[in-house]
Amino acid sequence: MPVSRAGASILFICTLLAGCVDPYYPEFQDKQESMVVEALITDHPGWQVIYLSRSSPVNESGTRPETDAYVSVSDDLGRSTEFREQEPGAYYSWMTAGELASGITYRLNVVTSDGEVYESEPEMFPSPSPAIDKVYWEFETVGTSDRTDPLNGIRFYVDMEAEPDQGRNFRWELVETWEYQAANPIHYYYDGIMHQWPDSFSYHTCWYTGKIDQIYTATTRNAESNTIKGFPLNFVSEKTQRLQTRYSLQVFQYSLNDEAYDFWKRIEVQNQESGGIYERQPDYVSGNMYNTNNQEEYVLGFFNLCPVSEKRIFVDSIAGLSYPAIDCTLETIMHPSSRPAWMTIPFFLISFDPLNIGPPYGVGTHLCFDCRNGGGTIIKPDFWE
Repeated sequence: MPVSRAGASILFICTLLAGCVDPYYPEFQDKQESMVVEALITDHPGWQVIYLSRSSPVNESGTRPETDAYVSVSDDLGRSTEFREQEPGAYYSWMTAGELASGITYRLNVVTSDGEVYESEPEMFPSPSPAIDKVYWEFETVGTSDRTDPLNGIRFYVDMEAEPDQGRNFRWELVETWEYQAANPIHYYYDGIMHQWPDSFSYHTCWYTGKIDQIYTATTRNAESNTIKGFPLNFVSEKTQRLQTRYSLQVFQYSLNDEAYDFWKRIEVQNQESGGIYERQPDYVSGNMYNTNNQEEYVLGFFNLCPVSEKRIFVDSIAGLSYPAIDCTLETIMHPSSRPAWMTIPFFLISFDPLNIGPPYGVGTHLCFDCRNGGGTIIKPDFWE
């Protein structure tokens, strides 16, 4: 039985890979809810995950997981793999290399707890994805609405060169990780009693990992060569602390068939065009999922069969960029009982004494002492160099 996504880092990466379909919620009638299918089968053996949810009516926000469904993937060889629910709306299955072969046709099958049946169109697994040749970055200055305050930073790029008979449609998914620090070491801990903290730097360094919610697609199907050079990816500005210590970008390259590419391209264009209140509202973009009993129902998402290749790049602190100060304001006290009114127990303290023993003390919140308050973890990733 697999562990939670909050568990092992290996499963966390698999979960990121499995999140190939980002939720997309167009405007329908006020009361309407739609099935949302987030499904990707890659050619990497291991845990594969399918997410099911219901979109909220347009006057509400968020989604609710579709629980207690029967989920399976069948192929044209007569095999069927069941996906079991391990978290609300998240259905897992371990698939081997023999079950993930190019040239085999697959179909996703979903039966909800109320008896509704959803299926995908049959999809053939494409040939393996070409390798990523290079991921690199360049300095860039981006204009803003305030012409006197442009953004400095770096933009990442990807190069790929493949044989003419390999896949020609691509989507890139990005996962970023950065290292950051708290402002101060910890000397004491107060929980009603003053304790000397055993390791002053135990919560000093953290790592944050997250998926970048942008869609990047490109195709060479109308070009003579199957080559992509200098394709722009994400921009990281100096307005955050991402680049201050060390930053890593992991790039996943998915090879898509024509139908999947056209779906993702339409989603990408709509995301770019519907960002402002004066832009046109997004329309329903049909995927390859349908309700077998109700062809008129809107079903959101796409059952993807995606060969994948990947590459990681590290970026050390870049000279010439100016980073914001760490979010910390210290107040000086002589005794924990004289703490500020906003300071709740328990809390950390630093000694301002030259020997780091006794008062006066500094107290504060946010990133003053505990880097975990920035959303990261003190557990160093296995891939961190």
